[in-house]
Amino acid sequence: MINNKQLAILMGLLLLTMLGAQYLVLSRASLWEITSLQSSTDTGTVDITVESVGGIRFAINNVTFGRGKVNTTAGNDRCILDTNGTNQSSKCINFTSVTAPFQLENDGSQNASVQLAFSNDADGFIGGDPGLNDYRYVVDQNETDSCRNFSGGTGEPSASCILSADNPECNVGPTGWAAVNATSNPGNIICQKLLPDNLGDSITVGINISIPFNSPAEVKISTLTATATTVS
Repeated sequence: MINNKQLAILMGLLLLTMLGAQYLVLSRASLWEITSLQSSTDTGTVDITVESVGGIRFAINNVTFGRGKVNTTAGNDRCILDTNGTNQSSKCINFTSVTAPFQLENDGSQNASVQLAFSNDADGFIGGDPGLNDYRYVVDQNETDSCRNFSGGTGEPSASCILSADNPECNVGPTGWAAVNATSNPGNIICQKLLPDNLGDSITVGINISIPFNSPAEVKISTLTATATTVS
């Protein structure tokens, strides 16, 4: 017969056995739970390279004074036409009044140094008496500070300011009427740094011509060529 002491020992052993079994069950459950929660990550990328664009275009690419002649009957030896309305067109007969100068626009994505070349000078374009003929141009900001100097400045240069890489204080020029000289491409710098911003990316080129009474009767054409070079 099992006495109370032996019964207590058996019950203790049974309890230890049950606790051990429960520990094994819980341990396996815990191991299974940890294993089931493992994770892995990886990444993907979108890749694109945007190239800079340098460009220039004539937003207004034609100045046409039409057909006409000097009003010699009134004693005039020449008449003057230009694109800003401050001319002597009253001394001309039938020529068209033009008020819109050429307009150059930076249509790229980078700052651009702009050069301009003319195909002929006053003698080659207009002809007639060299002392009476004239062919001049002027450059202006079409939008506020659209043209900067090479150092980024916005101040307007003086009329005597000569645009060049060695003169960082100039931005647009000539700022007063200057004689056109026949130049080979790419020509003279007229804007050191034309911005690409749509709200400030253009300059104008005004034209002024003096027509002598003895200018040959013929169709006269002068070609302007603009060249843009990307600058920082």
